[in-house]
This record gives sequence, structure tokens and C-alpha cells, in this order.
Amino acid sequence: MIAALAGCAAPGVIERPQPGAQTEYHVPPGEVPPLGQCRIWFVELPPQWQPPAMACARAHELAGKHGGRVVKAISRQSFENGRTLSIDYGPGRFEGVAPEQLPPPGYCRPWLDRVFPDKQPPVMTCTKAEQLLRQRAGRLIYMPGPEIK
Repeated sequence: MIAALAGCAAPGVIERPQPGAQTEYHVPPGEVPPLGQCRIWFVELPPQWQPPAMACARAHELAGKHGGRVVKAISRQSFENGRTLSIDYGPGRFEGVAPEQLPPPGYCRPWLDRVFPDKQPPVMTCTKAEQLLRQRAGRLIYMPGPEIK
């Protein structure tokens, strides 16, 4: 009973909210993904630092793991007015990370606790970043991409 009240999540495990209902969401018209594709949109990042368009199944899978809002065009008018349909999977984990320090799409960056931004480890494959984080306290910064790297 106490465990149920205190929460059963293992230490360090991030529980992502269940995706919400599909809602309308506006993005800059030039950032709407092509018809038939989706894009993960992080409200905490400027438009020029958003991940690229990708297959919708991949976008939903990645947003489910890493947060973000999956957006897709409503119609051809979306490219003029920026109206999209979206499902919100919660925030990303970018707090304290300047956009220019983010990894490129499909890559990761280990972000270590109590280490100055200019002393953080470099961008690397996600496998290497996960290995490094097993040894040191920090979080995985991942920028979704259309391909696994």
C-alpha cells in the first residue's frame, strides 16, 4: 500500500504521460511537415532547432520515449496557415541546454549533472552516450531524426 502511494517507478526512470487527445496546434507555416509525414515539435525549442519531418509511426514512437508533440498537416492549407493536428507526449529534456548545444537529428549527447555547459561531453551515438551515463550521473539529450544512428 505504501509503495502504491509513494509511486512504484524505479529510481531514474522517467515516466512519460500518456498521449493526450488529438488537438489542433499551430506551427510556423514553413515548418509544417509534408502531407503523409509527421514532425516532433518541442515547445521549448525555437523553430529552427526542431527535428526534421519523418514517418508518423516513427514520430509517435520517439515522442512516446522522449517527449514532444507530434504534428501533421490538416490539409494543403496548413502550409499557408500553420494549422496542424497534434498529440502531446509531454516536454522534452532540454532544460538548461542551449539550442546550439543540442545533438544533430538522430544523435545523442550525454548531459552530466553539475558540469558546466562548455565542459559537457561531445555529441555521439546514443549507444555510446548511454554507456557513458551508466558511469556518470546525468541525462540523455536526444534529438529525434528520421533514421537510427
